[in-house]
Amino acid sequence: MKKTGELDALGAIMLWALFATLVRHVGQTPPLLLTGIALCCGSLASVHRWRDWRVPPATFAFGAGCLFVYHAALVAAFGLAPIAQANLINYLWPILLVLLGARRPGGALQPVQLAGCAAAFLGCVVAIAPSAASFDPRHLAGYALAALAALTWAWYSLGPRCMAPFSAWATGGFCAGAGVAALLAHALFEAPYRPAAAELLSIAAIGIGPLGLSFVLWNRAMRHGSASRIGSLCYLTPILSTGALGVAGAIDPGAWWRLLPALALVIAGARLAR
Repeated sequence: MKKTGELDALGAIMLWALFATLVRHVGQTPPLLLTGIALCCGSLASVHRWRDWRVPPATFAFGAGCLFVYHAALVAAFGLAPIAQANLINYLWPILLVLLGARRPGGALQPVQLAGCAAAFLGCVVAIAPSAASFDPRHLAGYALAALAALTWAWYSLGPRCMAPFSAWATGGFCAGAGVAALLAHALFEAPYRPAAAELLSIAAIGIGPLGLSFVLWNRAMRHGSASRIGSLCYLTPILSTGALGVAGAIDPGAWWRLLPALALVIAGARLAR
């Protein structure tokens, strides 16, 4: 079952890696509007299993609330702090996943597992550097929100293990609830905006893939896989994301030299975390 969980996690990681490339095609769509439409579209990835969306109110509140807080905090962090630095703090969540997972019964943490996650995080630093090399105290609010996003995602990832069983397809309902909340937040805090047809297609692609099917795969991965192993594998996301941007011609060609050592660190960390 652990191997199945790792394959599901890799599927989610590959979809998340496409997010930054797809975002390049959403024009000037405000962040909360983009998040709201994308999450609502993401619910369509599991609409064929809509009966599985029926979960206890507390479970729905947990799932939809975590998805909304995570995306709202991360979007706000990107507006209050440089994206590279905020994203680096956000990628503390796999280490938090391992630490929080160790607090569960039977989840004792081995030092080598923490070392593996630390090595994988270093790979993330290498992939994002040098743009994330310095931290400015003036951006402290943005950094705090990025840390909140990291903690929220780790909590969301482990939560289903402590709840009554529910279908992984229930994440479609979580997406719908979080999407409606994001649209309401857009109406309250952002200027009105009407996306063009091409922008809507890109947003829909983001929703169905990186913010839809990926959540179903992630939910299944966290049910059946090892938190430490999956946590270290997740550092493949910024590396694959950078690679996808490079293929799309959206990054400096000089950034390619960082990907191989970063990938080597992530793979080494994943092996240690086993």
